[in-house]
Amino acid sequence: MDAENKQTFQTARDGMRGNGTAPEAAEHRSVSAVLRAVIDRAQGETITIGEIIDAFGERAFGFVLILFSLPNCVPAPPGIAGVVGTPVLIFGIQMMLGHRHPWLPGFVKRRSVTVSKFRRLIDVAEPKLRWVESYCKPRVPQLFNVVGDRMVGLFAVLVALSVLIPFPGTNFPPSIALVVVSIAVMEEDGYLLSLGYLIGLAGLAYTATVLGASYHLIRAGLASWFGI
Repeated sequence: MDAENKQTFQTARDGMRGNGTAPEAAEHRSVSAVLRAVIDRAQGETITIGEIIDAFGERAFGFVLILFSLPNCVPAPPGIAGVVGTPVLIFGIQMMLGHRHPWLPGFVKRRSVTVSKFRRLIDVAEPKLRWVESYCKPRVPQLFNVVGDRMVGLFAVLVALSVLIPFPGTNFPPSIALVVVSIAVMEEDGYLLSLGYLIGLAGLAYTATVLGASYHLIRAGLASWFGI
């Protein structure tokens, strides 16, 4: 890690330790830098979802959507999809309803993951995030308004449902798409937003295909066994 990035992360960590939330200056830093700062501030062997949310304070949904989608974008331990998929679903519903700040019920906020595993996920994802960020710039600003936010919320709900379905491959492409869409919203890059939606539609189409095939297989099995 170079000296400039170390200073970026250290500044963000110092601000969060001082008041329990992410510093205002971090709002203007790259997504990768802010996510690194959040995981670096964790103390102890586990970190709860509530602690992660509190670190961001009353900020945009973009950071939390990225953070909870990343574990499904890289090789992750079994079961983590369910841990992070539920918050994405709740955040998506809130965005569809026009909420401005993320909120989670207590039983979800108390769920936790080990810091070591989550740090490894960030380590793997960070170079890819930096690569995407290097191509970002404000484009097609008319896509970013109240209606656009609600569309992102609907997209997040569909992605979360796909992630929570226990079939192989239904979580990877949609989660990548949601990360791309969230970065696009934060950078107001309409081209990147369109790309994210296209990736997401392809992933959701795969999920629909898997569900349809499973339904027909189950019906065929029931028909052969019970004559239904």
